[in-house]
Amino acid sequence: MEIFEKFAYLYTKGPYPQYSRRMAELLPALLERFGAKPRTMLDLACGEGTFAVAMAKKGVQVTGVDLSPRLLEFARKHAEKENVAVEFLCQDMCSLNFKERFDLVTCWYDSLNYLLESEQLEKTFTGVHRALKDGGLFIFDMNTIYGLSLIWQRHPCYVQQDTPELFEVHCPSYDSEKKIATLRIIGFIKEKNGWTRIDEEHKERGYSIAEIRESLKRSDLRELACWGNIQEMSEPKPDSGRVWFITKTG
Repeated sequence: MEIFEKFAYLYTKGPYPQYSRRMAELLPALLERFGAKPRTMLDLACGEGTFAVAMAKKGVQVTGVDLSPRLLEFARKHAEKENVAVEFLCQDMCSLNFKERFDLVTCWYDSLNYLLESEQLEKTFTGVHRALKDGGLFIFDMNTIYGLSLIWQRHPCYVQQDTPELFEVHCPSYDSEKKIATLRIIGFIKEKNGWTRIDEEHKERGYSIAEIRESLKRSDLRELACWGNIQEMSEPKPDSGRVWFITKTG
């Protein structure tokens, strides 16, 4: 069973889509700073479509890709409910395949950390370069090694959601040698005849800023900015749990 297939429902009901909504709110100012007015965009690891739908409502022609068919089901229903046209496709971001090229590519919520091998990260960056028009922007975020090894590990087990209809617990761990964090997710969803249990393990690898920059360089993506706080647009600090990169082709 692929990750997110069972967890997808809990994901849509949890706090996770709030991050996507926040990125949609912050993105216009960011694009203005770099003089970008995208008409077309590709959202990688689009999940249940919150960000893609929000951008479509702003008038952008959006394509969203994700590896989870279940999340894409929710995304299509979301777009239909909001009465916007978004093309949602099931693709692996390590092997993007598009004939058209986009003004903007985004990848949010540490989705790139799910790529556990540096070769996968570089393949994704290279695919993004191919998918972008000349001068197009690629904007993404990633959890830092500090974030995965310390911030994630503050509690050995904690409740993420607790409502009359569902219950979700997270149990994180970290392998310092491999720089891989494992998040064990245990969830329960109330059904007509009882409760359905969900068990999934999500793994994320931490990459240093230097490693990310090297992969970008090899993929011919030029860094415009690297921030530890996207709202303040400030440089990363040693204790930054997440970093945002703004990059460009050409």
